[in-house]
Amino acid sequence: MARDSFSFTVFGFEPRPQGSKKYVGTRRTAAGNNIPLIIEASPGLPVWRKAVADAVAQAMQDSGDLSKFEGAVKVEAVFYLTRKKSVTRAMPTVPPDVDKLSRSLLDACKGVWGDDSQVVRLEVSKKYATGEPGVAVTISNYP
Repeated sequence: MARDSFSFTVFGFEPRPQGSKKYVGTRRTAAGNNIPLIIEASPGLPVWRKAVADAVAQAMQDSGDLSKFEGAVKVEAVFYLTRKKSVTRAMPTVPPDVDKLSRSLLDACKGVWGDDSQVVRLEVSKKYATGEPGVAVTISNYP
């Protein structure tokens, strides 16, 4: 039996974007060719994705329903970012971008669906955290 709805939160970790790449040099292949070495630009991405994956697994375990979503799903997410003390703007209108934050979130949610291509509706916002940084997520069947 497939799930209808699922919610989880991850707090205590700064949300990290996925998608920006950084060139770090080249390496020589066995054939003697030089190829570029490109890595994710966000250094905290592996820690963030593990925190999300762990939260998904724990929430599924706590719910007693280990089934995955089948078919189209909708994802609603609110990212809470740390505001530096010098920042006075009301909203985080600077990087990280919501699309790259979404990419890291969806890729880390492997346990709740077969593939993130099942997401047909995505409602995402980012705001400054009043407490710990993190994300609140609800995933549901679409329509």
